[in-house]
Amino acid sequence: MGSKAPVFVVDYDGTLSRENTPVEEKVLNAILSLKNTYGFKLVLATARPFRDIEQFVNAGIFDALILELGGVLHFPPSDIVVFKPKWWNMVIEKIALRVPPVNKGELLYYFDENHLPQALEVLNIISPTHPVEVKKVGSRTHVFAPQGLDKGVGLTRLSRFISLEKAEIIAIGDSMSDMPLFKAAGFRIAVANAEERIKVEADYVTKSLYGEGVVEGIGFFLEKTSGKKEE
Repeated sequence: MGSKAPVFVVDYDGTLSRENTPVEEKVLNAILSLKNTYGFKLVLATARPFRDIEQFVNAGIFDALILELGGVLHFPPSDIVVFKPKWWNMVIEKIALRVPPVNKGELLYYFDENHLPQALEVLNIISPTHPVEVKKVGSRTHVFAPQGLDKGVGLTRLSRFISLEKAEIIAIGDSMSDMPLFKAAGFRIAVANAEERIKVEADYVTKSLYGEGVVEGIGFFLEKTSGKKEE
């Protein structure tokens, strides 16, 4: 790790908190206490748009946010970078004629699984001329996204912006959607409620669930690498 501060890249739903649930205050307090003590960087990686995250957690605790499957980078308090193809707005206009949205981000178009048949019909029309795909990002939510987008792409983009090296990055996740983060990280942590396939790829699996698992994982890594005991 060298002299540089570690960078913890944490998934939201199923990791930092249960799906569609705010982060517990005790979890936030514990993370902030560790952050103040050790001086590490904290990054959130999620398929959600910023407006959703604002409802669940104070974005100001993060040094950066990888949003919308890596299509958007947000640097609190207000700097934002959107990676939008020139043709994307035209594609979204076509999608909106057939598929009602449940949410709209700076890039992604979110819809409920009830409308998946219509979405796939639209995709068949669009995909021969534009690299677009449909991805599942929640228990009922799917998105239209530029092809090849994932959290790992977002992490790579962030790394270019702030000069991160793989060895500095610790990824914390719970599902296969976090596998791209794991591949881009030097150390991988799975929370106790994670899918078995993710646990197999992890360097450390926590005993605690969700946000408490995140706190445990951060504490484990910091103690392991610094030799400094948690207080």
